[in-house]
Amino acid sequence: MSDSMRKEMLRYWLWLSMVFGAANPRLMGYLRHFETPKELYEALQRSALPGLTASDCSQIKKHSLDMAESFLYHCRKNEIELVALDDERYPELLRSIHLPPILLTAQGNLSLMNGLNLTVVGTRRPSPYSEKVTYSIISSLAPNGFTIVSGFALGIDSVAHTAALDSGMPTIAVMGCGINVNYPRENAVLRNRMLEDGKGLLLSEYLPGTQPIPANFPKRNRILSGLSYGTAVIEAAARSGSLLTADCAVEQGRNLFCVPPHDLFDARYAGVIPLLRDGAIPLFQHQDILYEYYTAWPQRIKAEEMRVKPEQSMIFAESSKHAKASAARGMQNEAASETEQLPSAADSLQQGPMPENEQERAILLWLREHGETHVNDLAAALDLDLSAVLNDLMNLELDGFVESLFGKQYRAVSE
Repeated sequence: MSDSMRKEMLRYWLWLSMVFGAANPRLMGYLRHFETPKELYEALQRSALPGLTASDCSQIKKHSLDMAESFLYHCRKNEIELVALDDERYPELLRSIHLPPILLTAQGNLSLMNGLNLTVVGTRRPSPYSEKVTYSIISSLAPNGFTIVSGFALGIDSVAHTAALDSGMPTIAVMGCGINVNYPRENAVLRNRMLEDGKGLLLSEYLPGTQPIPANFPKRNRILSGLSYGTAVIEAAARSGSLLTADCAVEQGRNLFCVPPHDLFDARYAGVIPLLRDGAIPLFQHQDILYEYYTAWPQRIKAEEMRVKPEQSMIFAESSKHAKASAARGMQNEAASETEQLPSAADSLQQGPMPENEQERAILLWLREHGETHVNDLAAALDLDLSAVLNDLMNLELDGFVESLFGKQYRAVSE
């Protein structure tokens, strides 16, 4: 569609949005029978469609194309972008959901909509633990090209946006009101940060000036999950609105991550327990996210970000076999030239291939000597930081040296 045609169609998209409002399934049904919003507009003017309610007919008479033109002028004047469902800039991931918004209003970097997006949601009154987890996981994702999507509310949403910006990551706020409405007021500084240097995007399906009434937010949740390949629920009580976003993610076939409760008896975490029981991915560290994204969409995350070695790639499998065979022959020749002696316990533990990283070697040797070990006991025994041990264990597992067992237990793989 040419730029001039797109601009011509915008007033009809705006008019439809004014008449039917957000997330109207009846409107989506009508759109499937018309090639352009203009054709649908003309049919509605003739009242030539079945299923129109008295309220629909009232709204059709109440709104005119001139009103839509006024909105267009307001948006241009205030640098508010309009992205309609047929716009080439509209994110394909969002277009694929059951009820995509017909019109998005936006301020900021529109290209972020098609990035490697992860939605992060949670309570408006998070515990210090949940704030720390949110900030830590998002900061750790920074080198991997993610864009963080959240709902711009107080609490976990604000922590997620802030952690992204502090780490140099882009972030998208999906709002439950018009994007020119200063809500919540406490986030005015965060709003300005997001619009600086192309690092952020404010997004809404509500027209400018729409106030943040409670009914808006459940409709908004399908967009939160629809923009991303996965949604992470950090903390949620039994009736948290975050659970609606989680439901949307599941319905849309997207990954759902949940941070396990800090305290099983604390009602603030009660909402995530059913999600974990039903198959949500436990989120202990940022690698849990990386692994799922890499498995499903390897074209989006470079192999080196997962530290996948050449021997784990099918492309290099054959050359890797030859290299291993050559190395094995070399080791045999060296062994033959040595004076024959009984190997010590330490020597026997180091038989076979060993990782190059010194800390990974220490972990592998411990597991070979002591057998199955919980990750916390392993970190304590070696006097290492837990997060570093978890990262090393992931690398060792990818390289085929160790395997993870139930309950964060690990053991060395037999040669």
